[in-house]
Amino acid sequence: MVPSKLLSWVSLAVSISAVVLALVAWEVAKRASRSPGIDPDRNGSATEWLNGATGERFQEVERQLRGLDVAMMEIGYRFSELYFAGKEGNWEYAKYQADKIETALRLALVRRPKRVASAEPFLNEDLLAVKEVIEQRDGETFMPVMDRFRTACMKCHVAEQVPYFTVELPDSRLSTIRAAP
Repeated sequence: MVPSKLLSWVSLAVSISAVVLALVAWEVAKRASRSPGIDPDRNGSATEWLNGATGERFQEVERQLRGLDVAMMEIGYRFSELYFAGKEGNWEYAKYQADKIETALRLALVRRPKRVASAEPFLNEDLLAVKEVIEQRDGETFMPVMDRFRTACMKCHVAEQVPYFTVELPDSRLSTIRAAP
């Protein structure tokens, strides 16, 4: 398997695991709060991983979800999918990926508000330009806009003092999703 492909699969697996973990924690807390005879502020048992009072549980879920690093793995995967969707003219899928990139980043910024200033140009200018090209279904303009979008990623990384997080346009795709015939 190509190293970048393996890294993308691992990134996707970690992202999915974080979401599943959050859902499990939410379900455990929900069940505990409505189960008769169970105090939602109990200390928990030795077999439960989410122990302590409700506030402590929320802190643990927050710790498990982490910061931008997990969100960036999802965004990287979706960036690649967006690139190939637009390249193939699968505009609905490209729109889906662009919307999910925005959702993932905006949610991550809630967890890391210090990063908002660096991300705002990316969200409000560069992602908007990508969405406009997708809306117009403009295959000729798509590639230059995606390269500008890639550069916008790098500008944000530089602003956040991680310039060594370089972003390249992908040369292979991971997903089996293609445009309908």
